[in-house]
Amino acid sequence: MENNREYIISAFTENHPGILFRVASVFLRRKINIESFKVSDSPVRGISLFTIVVEIDESMARVLVQQINRIVGVLKSNYYTAEGRLSQEVALFKVRKAILRGDTFEQISRKHPLRLLQMNGGASRTGNNDGYLVLRKSGYKEEIDALRDELKERGLLMELSRSGSIILHRETVEETMDGIL
Repeated sequence: MENNREYIISAFTENHPGILFRVASVFLRRKINIESFKVSDSPVRGISLFTIVVEIDESMARVLVQQINRIVGVLKSNYYTAEGRLSQEVALFKVRKAILRGDTFEQISRKHPLRLLQMNGGASRTGNNDGYLVLRKSGYKEEIDALRDELKERGLLMELSRSGSIILHRETVEETMDGIL
């Protein structure tokens, strides 16, 4: 039996109502947990790109792609290992303003290149320093996880929002869709 690993399943679909539900149902029926599910435009007008990240074995990845390819409105789907694709995430971190004390921000931003997007608040009427900063980090999943863990460990993390995997195919959309469009 194969070991589970992270697979990225991508599917090019026509942009029609209900297709999201039908694709998600393939995973639901098999009780497979979806780590990340993103739908975006493709370079071809009227065609959407689904990017689904799951932790499964390769035989299950093959079965899922076969099932997705049978759905009316799906033009083509395939699976890849994370190593086989250019894959990144974008995350927004809401952190306590206390990060600005001492050289904490400098230490963290040297280790994890960040972009400061917003700074809000300050000392409240009660004397609490309830201000926060919004930081943006892009990178590999492991880099986002490492920053999250460090901020949480230091008691600075208030909120986190992640994009999920954003991928680029090595081949062009036209090459991928050859014979379909």
